[in-house]
Amino acid sequence: MDEQSSIAQVLRKAREAKQQSLRSAAADLGVNPSYLSRVENGARPPSANLRERAEGVYGIDADTLALSSGVVPEDVLEIIRQHPEVLAELRAKYG
Repeated sequence: MDEQSSIAQVLRKAREAKQQSLRSAAADLGVNPSYLSRVENGARPPSANLRERAEGVYGIDADTLALSSGVVPEDVLEIIRQHPEVLAELRAKYG
C-alpha cells in the first residue's frame, strides 16, 4: 500500500463513520467533491490544508494523519535520533 492510499483510506473511513455523503463532507472540508473523491480514491494526495481541516471535521489526531501520509512527527524523529538503539527493538518487536 502506498502512502496516498493509506491516507485515502483513513479519510474515507472517517467520512463513512460520520455517515456523510461525499458532497456533505466536501462542503464541511471546504473542498470540491470531485477533489475529495480523487483524494479518497488515492488518485491525488491531500493538501496540507485538507489534512488540517480533516483534523477538526473528523476529529482525527494530527499524528495519525501524518503517519498515514508517510510523515513521521518531528518529535518522534528526534527521539529516534537521540536513541537509535530503539530501532532494533522496534524492528524485533513489530517488524
